Amino acid sequence: MRCFKRVGFAALVFAVLRPVAGWAEEDWLTRSRAILEAAGQAERPAWLDANPHRDAAERQARETMKAAPKPNLPGLGTPTPGGDGLSGRRIVIYVSAAMGHDALKALFEEAAGRSDVLIVFRGPRPGQKIPTFIAELRDLLKDLDSAPNVGLDPHRFRTHGVTAVPEMMLEEQGRVLARVRGVSGLDWFRRQLDAGRRGDLGVQGPIESVAEIDLIQEMQRRLAAIDWQDKKRLALARFWDRGRFVELPEATETRERKVDLTVTAPRDLVAPDGTVIVRAGDTVNPLEKRPFSLRLVVFDGTRLAQIETARRLGREAQRKRVLYLATRLARDAGGTALAELEHRLDSPVFLLTPDVRNRFQLERVPSVVEADGKMIRVREVQAASPEAREKESS
Repeated sequence: MRCFKRVGFAALVFAVLRPVAGWAEEDWLTRSRAILEAAGQAERPAWLDANPHRDAAERQARETMKAAPKPNLPGLGTPTPGGDGLSGRRIVIYVSAAMGHDALKALFEEAAGRSDVLIVFRGPRPGQKIPTFIAELRDLLKDLDSAPNVGLDPHRFRTHGVTAVPEMMLEEQGRVLARVRGVSGLDWFRRQLDAGRRGDLGVQGPIESVAEIDLIQEMQRRLAAIDWQDKKRLALARFWDRGRFVELPEATETRERKVDLTVTAPRDLVAPDGTVIVRAGDTVNPLEKRPFSLRLVVFDGTRLAQIETARRLGREAQRKRVLYLATRLARDAGGTALAELEHRLDSPVFLLTPDVRNRFQLERVPSVVEADGKMIRVREVQAASPEAREKESS
């Protein structure tokens, strides 16, 4: 009844019929075909192309890494806020496993609990998975009372051209105020900053080439290696293998019946202020408010006789708009079955959904659904003689 409380009784009735009458942009048709469109027709983003769109791929990967949370790798703890003395500036230390276990451990101990210091790696080592990389960091940090601020940030390495470590920088809002290579001691760097030194302070000790991979470059490589056509093919294959059709038995005779869409309110609908919006027993027939000018043709898309009957029923619609709904398509033919069916009918074909079947009380196919005064008429049509059906099945 939550829907009743929101939109009122008459509006609810319209909501029930609207998907069938082609209103609200025929959202029920969108739902029936959404999987097909997503799996088989969606264009992949241009930035995924490595060539000729390599720059776009690189930019997207870089933006992805930049947007991801960087301080504190998962499971490494939260650093204890400490006095920085830098008026909002931050010291960023670029490191690598190439520096060795002891040098990294000493640096982590010195930076532990200091919110003004960020230690960054470019990525894991070649062939190393990120969980393994994090496990190694945990081992280095296990004896510390508080964790330093550690992160993966290939974007910083690229932006500032860092190819050798250790390197320290004093940064403020993305600007580098001072930098030095070959120094891993925070105290020495702070003394230089306190003395007013800025700019490039040169190489003050031994440096090592960065041992880790560039995560941005690796993302770009993997994106470029993806066979998107194969992905589409596999997605379609999964749909046709696993998708459930709303199947109906074949009509063995022509018969017709009427369906009344009138809805009766089972109880009073009361607004929050106590106003009675709809009283129990009130009825509404949506066809009295809005016309239903469509002809729905429902058929089995795997039966040639039904396909031909559906085409004939569509051509007999005169001025009415025809919507073709298939209860079943050939799984082994995949997406080509739908394309061939649409070509044969010269019109889009959609899958029958359970709500449409229930709304019009569909029992057999082929069926034609259309308005007849204030009622809905459902007409089942025998697609072919018993002899023809037996010949087709053989």
